[in-house]
Amino acid sequence: MKPIPRILAWWHGREPRERLMLAVMAILVAAFVAWCGLLWPLRAWRESAGARYDRATIALQATEAEVAALTGSAASTPPASGEALQHRLLESVRDAGLAPSRQRSAADGAFMLEFEAVAPPALFGWLGQLAEGDGLAPASLRVERADGSLRAEVGFGGAAP
Repeated sequence: MKPIPRILAWWHGREPRERLMLAVMAILVAAFVAWCGLLWPLRAWRESAGARYDRATIALQATEAEVAALTGSAASTPPASGEALQHRLLESVRDAGLAPSRQRSAADGAFMLEFEAVAPPALFGWLGQLAEGDGLAPASLRVERADGSLRAEVGFGGAAP
């Protein structure tokens, strides 16, 4: 005899009172499994997510406060502009060991530096040093791969006298 007909025969062999009791017991076991297997872990995950959210909010507020402090200190010293900015950029390029293939002032007052073949670590290291040391960031940046190196055009706004 196959298992399902045997189970059905067993079920029908029970008294109605026993079948009711077994059905109620099966429902209670299913509810217990649902509670322990689904709802309890979901509640724990929700509480964990809430705690992570709170920590992230505190970290964000601390970061925003640091940015505000840095912005406030940067605002107290005016950024270099015009010829002073051009000289500072050319000095930093020399210090980084880079040699621009072309430099020009655009009509909109931007100072452009072009590099024909530059190593990626050298270019991005120089830009990182400018950002960290001088608080300068390019207004425009165009980078292309060229024979294992990069071809780049870096523009700084407001640099023309």
